[in-house]
Amino acid sequence: MLILGCFAFFSVQGQDNKPKVIKEVDQVNKKTEEVNETSKNTNDAIKSTVENSKETIKTIGSLFGSGKKKGAKSKGGVVIDVQQVAYDDEHLNRLYAHISSVKGVKKASKNFSGGTASISISSKENADALWQTVPENVRNAFKMVEMNDRSMLLQMADIKLEE
Repeated sequence: MLILGCFAFFSVQGQDNKPKVIKEVDQVNKKTEEVNETSKNTNDAIKSTVENSKETIKTIGSLFGSGKKKGAKSKGGVVIDVQQVAYDDEHLNRLYAHISSVKGVKKASKNFSGGTASISISSKENADALWQTVPENVRNAFKMVEMNDRSMLLQMADIKLEE
């Protein structure tokens, strides 16, 4: 009888705990679902923020002209060598003054050695485009010997200084 009484007692105790355990498990499951939902929402918000940031960066970049544009000319150097010229030649000085004042030309410098003057510049334009900007009265003082995209070789022509 004692065994039957103990069994009945523990049976009743076990039944009393079952609803409590089930309730706790349900609460844990509910909290887990809430945490999962919060994590999903946070993840979605982060993805959206990243995408919006990428678009904003592209927009800001386009406002400031960052990045290479299709067909854009690359900035480079052009060297103009003038042979058979004196250092203080007026034609050479006019050519240098004009070339260094052309829009987009930067860092113009002139060097002289052994009868050859060398004008070096930084420009987006190629040598031919720069030569086309030189006024005819300045250009006539020179004879074009050789030209490629980034260099010109000139010689002095036999003409008088035009005013």
